[in-house]
Amino acid sequence: MVNMDLRTLDFTKFTGTDQERKEFCQAFLDGITEVGFVKLINHGLDDKTNSELFQQSRNLFTLPREGKEEFANVIGPKPQRGWSCIGAETTATLNTPGVINMVRVNNEASLQEHFDMGPVDDPEFPNVYPSEEKAPGFKNWMEQYFIKSQHLSLQLMEALEIALDLPKSALVDRCEGHASEIRMIYYPETNVKELADGKSKRIWPHTDFGILTLLAQGSTGGLQIEDKNNPGGYVSVPLVDKTELLINVGDTLERWSNGRIPAGLHQVAASGETEDGTLPERYSVAFFLKANRKTSAGPIPLFVPKGTISKYEEMTALEYHRRRTAIMY
Repeated sequence: MVNMDLRTLDFTKFTGTDQERKEFCQAFLDGITEVGFVKLINHGLDDKTNSELFQQSRNLFTLPREGKEEFANVIGPKPQRGWSCIGAETTATLNTPGVINMVRVNNEASLQEHFDMGPVDDPEFPNVYPSEEKAPGFKNWMEQYFIKSQHLSLQLMEALEIALDLPKSALVDRCEGHASEIRMIYYPETNVKELADGKSKRIWPHTDFGILTLLAQGSTGGLQIEDKNNPGGYVSVPLVDKTELLINVGDTLERWSNGRIPAGLHQVAASGETEDGTLPERYSVAFFLKANRKTSAGPIPLFVPKGTISKYEEMTALEYHRRRTAIMY
């Protein structure tokens, strides 16, 4: 498997001189437009935060199954909240063959457990947490991490506004009263032979539903992104710095931009270096920046010049989320 060296951006440039800020914004737009992904360093979520994040994740997923079932997600076409077991979700159907599907096409499951949470004090879809007794400090720590991630994400949206020469807050305002989410993911130790027959993956090729995704990864590899020069082919993205965040475009930004900024197709599979034996367990944590649920998930008029057509139908962000989530359950 070929490795890809993604564009790595230093976030301190965004808060630097006017010229550094301008260059950062343009490099961010260029990177996500060309590949769908960039790496971000010096973003404020430091080594201590990263270490604590993955400790919280390990504490959660090592709880006994009966303990995790106490805060399990209730399956349905809605934002997920709480813990989901292996096989609960069918990502294989989301992007087959490499396109964003709106109907279910197969039943192949992903080899992962995950925990999902939304905004703090969300009245519409309240969060479900493990008890303080079972996971001391988990709720408070994760809520603070959520707030920090939301703030960073909105700064990246501001960077896009600058690079695209959009009116101030043209994108940020669509995220007010947001519906962003965090997903903690645990891929258990897996025999490579289980993946070799092509009937299962740690997670199948898919795009994310939201606007931008901020992905923190543990030390075990396996993340692969689509090679834009070889559609249907994938390249590995090695982790260079454990605090780096992988930023990728989600479906909503692709729709808002009328296809100008395409969503990044990705999967988690066995790397070429592990053809025999066992794949070690893997942890990752994704923050999904999402729009206000009542905001349109159709193209923004500024991206549909006179004489051109909208490539995507009009619907709210919540309706889009529900239609895509319904495919997986």
